Formats: sequence, C-alpha cells, structure tokens
Amino acid sequence: MNFKIPSLTNVLFGCLSVGCILLLLFSDRGFLTLWNLKKEKIEIQQDINSLRQQIASLEKEAEKLEFDEKYIEKIAREKFRMSKPGEKVFKVE
Repeated sequence: MNFKIPSLTNVLFGCLSVGCILLLLFSDRGFLTLWNLKKEKIEIQQDINSLRQQIASLEKEAEKLEFDEKYIEKIAREKFRMSKPGEKVFKVE
C-alpha cells in the first residue's frame, strides 16, 4: 500500500478552509447570528404593527369619547350604570 503523505501546504490550506467555514457559520457576524437577528427583527416588526393598530383603535375611542354624545351616553349607562333624570331603571336578573 502506498500512502502519500500530504504536503504541508495542503494541510495548511485544509485547516484554513475549515477555519473560514467555521467563522462564517459561528462568529459574531456569521450566518447563524444573522439568521437569528432576522427572526428577531420580524418579531419586533410584528409587535410594532400590533401596537400601531392598538394606538389607532385607542385614538378612535378617544375621539368618540370626546365628540360622540350617543357613545358617551352608552358608556355611562353600561359601565357606570347611570340614568337620565326622571328615568326608572329596572334590574332584571
């Protein structure tokens, strides 16, 4: 059997190649870190969109509470159990 001993340059090139691949995958700026950061960015963007929708609905609610008399009356009756003067409220259970 003839075993050929690899030359020093081939061994160094192989080690350098493996080192570069490991750096590309696992370093602070590697592919795995980049993939995790992209996932986190997507999650944060979804949170931002959800919060923007909440803000829009709260602004709409605030506008109704400021200007819509019927809505204010509805909230006063339902949440605070208020009634108009002279009105009788019957409690049904």
